[in-house]
Amino acid sequence: MVPKEKFTGALPQEWPGAHYYDHQEEEAVSRVARSHSPFRFYGPDLQEEVDQFEQEFASYIGVKHCLGVSSGTAALQVALASMGVGPGDEVLLPGYFWVSTASAVVRSGAIPRLVDVDDSFSMDPDDLERKITGRSRAVIMVHMGGVIGQVSRVEEICRNHGLLLLEDCAQAAGASQHGKRAGSFGHMAIFSFQLNKNFTSGEGGAVVTDSEEMYRKAFAIHDLGYARKEDGRLEFEDPEFQRWGIGCRMNEFIAAVLRVQLRKLDMILQSMRSTKHELVDLLSACKGTSTRRVIDPEGDGGAFLMITFEDPAMSHRFLEGLLGQGLRAKEGGLNPVHMTGWGLHIYFNVASLVHKTSICGHHSVWELDENRWAAEYQYGKGLLPVLDSYVDRTVLFCVPSKLTGDEKAFILEAFKNCCEDLKLK
Repeated sequence: MVPKEKFTGALPQEWPGAHYYDHQEEEAVSRVARSHSPFRFYGPDLQEEVDQFEQEFASYIGVKHCLGVSSGTAALQVALASMGVGPGDEVLLPGYFWVSTASAVVRSGAIPRLVDVDDSFSMDPDDLERKITGRSRAVIMVHMGGVIGQVSRVEEICRNHGLLLLEDCAQAAGASQHGKRAGSFGHMAIFSFQLNKNFTSGEGGAVVTDSEEMYRKAFAIHDLGYARKEDGRLEFEDPEFQRWGIGCRMNEFIAAVLRVQLRKLDMILQSMRSTKHELVDLLSACKGTSTRRVIDPEGDGGAFLMITFEDPAMSHRFLEGLLGQGLRAKEGGLNPVHMTGWGLHIYFNVASLVHKTSICGHHSVWELDENRWAAEYQYGKGLLPVLDSYVDRTVLFCVPSKLTGDEKAFILEAFKNCCEDLKLK
């Protein structure tokens, strides 16, 4: 059975914020270009776009401090360094992530310890508590796909064990749980503004925190290792801020675009959330399927729908059915997709982690004297049985952020047809 709607073309790619670009983003870029001042600290006519974005985004998240950086990957590195994570430390993180999360831990000289997931596809607090050791220093909770899992329990566990909590909100800008925004639960949080994110400047990232100390350390690390004076010049005298900097500053062009996109973020999320909720309602009547648990559906980021089946064969047949009806993204997009093809989001697909390699090609962090206790750690498939099972049985659909009525009807009809064809009704 083929959908009978007028729409027969491919869907928009899964690039939420980019679909909302208009004259406002163009004017923001032009404003910085006219000022001849793209560097954030000084210039002939500095517009202070980065400063303003940091203030606006901190207010939006509900935290005291925001630091703009060049990417989400850089944000992770800056945050871990600001938290004092290094050789001899263990960082606990879920096996469902993006590769940048694990790589930031390794580049810090620390050891990643993987934690299984629950039915929200987020960190399982019970498995987290089982895996805490005397070497544990920090926990990274990853809000994949804009869904916040059992963050209150994770926060409590961290507090009871004296661990630092870092939220990876790269895919969760604007998401919330019971009125509290992603990024406001932990000691620090990071965001990404790369093309695939809820609001975007193509690249860019941010570190947020309520801690004045962590913010000041992050500011120095993201720059040249030193603090800066009010006039933008480096401060060399303070021994607390004589570190090594990464030079991952956000520039004025990026910040100007992000300020426009931030004003559109809630509208973007509502569009995705509305479509996702309709699909979840439809699938709730399909036997043998379940959708990812969302503790607070009103705070769901809405960008990803995850459908889990009772057996792997059924999940592949469902995906084949969607693709057979023409439900696929335009060229350049990856949608829909089986979780087995979800690449570097799954721990056992990250070869550099499985084989415990280094950034330089020799002497990995597992070989450091400080980390000898982790020499036997393994990261191959089978380590996280709950996640492994979900990967084998789950189909992902990236919810487009901007749809015509015909496109939305086509999607709903395709899902309905697949349920009927597989006799799931």
